[in-house]
Amino acid sequence: MISIPELVNLVKEQIPDAEVNVMDKTGMSDHFMLHVESAEFEGKNVMERHRMVQGILTPAMNDGRIHALEIKTATPG
Repeated sequence: MISIPELVNLVKEQIPDAEVNVMDKTGMSDHFMLHVESAEFEGKNVMERHRMVQGILTPAMNDGRIHALEIKTATPG
């Protein structure tokens, strides 16, 4: 399991300008919906954006802290 603040911090360590919103989908602290907004996504397509976020969270997925993750990304504006 991972806490929402820990999840937010993991993303913000790699994407400092990110606005990160997280929803625990099941209440079990392992299934999350994650919305990340960042200027770093500008010029990148959806798959590139998702790969950036997924790459950051891969260790937490590999060690079982995150079981399922739904990712949404956006640019500011």
